[in-house]
Amino acid sequence: GDLAINLAKTEASRIIGLDISQGMLDVGNQKIAKKQLSNTIDMVLGDSENMPFEDNGFDAITVAFGVRNFENLEKGLKEILRVLKPGGIFVILETSVPTKSPYKEGYRLYTKNLLPVIGRLFSKDQSAYRYLSESASVFPYGEELNNILRKIGFINVKDDPQTFGVATIYSASK
Repeated sequence: GDLAINLAKTEASRIIGLDISQGMLDVGNQKIAKKQLSNTIDMVLGDSENMPFEDNGFDAITVAFGVRNFENLEKGLKEILRVLKPGGIFVILETSVPTKSPYKEGYRLYTKNLLPVIGRLFSKDQSAYRYLSESASVFPYGEELNNILRKIGFINVKDDPQTFGVATIYSASK
C-alpha cells in the first residue's frame, strides 16, 4: 500500500496494487482509507506469476523489493510484460550487493554478522532477517538482471545502483 500511496501523488488517475497476501492487502487498504485515496487506489489479491488482468492494460508497473520473492522470476517477469501496454514502463526497486570496496566488505559484514543479531534482539521472526540477507545475496542484480529482462522481451533496460549499491532501480519498457 505504501508504494501505491506514493504513486497517488503523481498524475496517475488509477492505481492498482497487487499482493498474494490478504493480510498485506488489509494493511494497505487501511492506509489507503486513512489517506482518503480509495477512489484512486484498488488493492487486488493475486499472484504476480498469474495476474488477473488483461493483456496490454497498464501504462506503468512498479515493484519495490518484491521481484526477489517471485517463486519463478522469469514467469513473473513475463506476466508483467504481458499486462504492460506497448511503450509502457516497468520499474523495479530491489536489493543488490555492492561491488566496490569498501562498501562490498561492509555490506557482507553487516548482512552476515550484524543483521542476524538485530533480528534476534528486535524481532519475533528471526528467520525473516536471515531470509533478507540470503535472498539478496543469491538474487541476480546489475547486468545479470538486465540480461534476464532483455531475454524476456523488455527493451531500454537500465539499472541505477543506489546507496553504494545496496539497492538498485531498474527501468525497462515494452
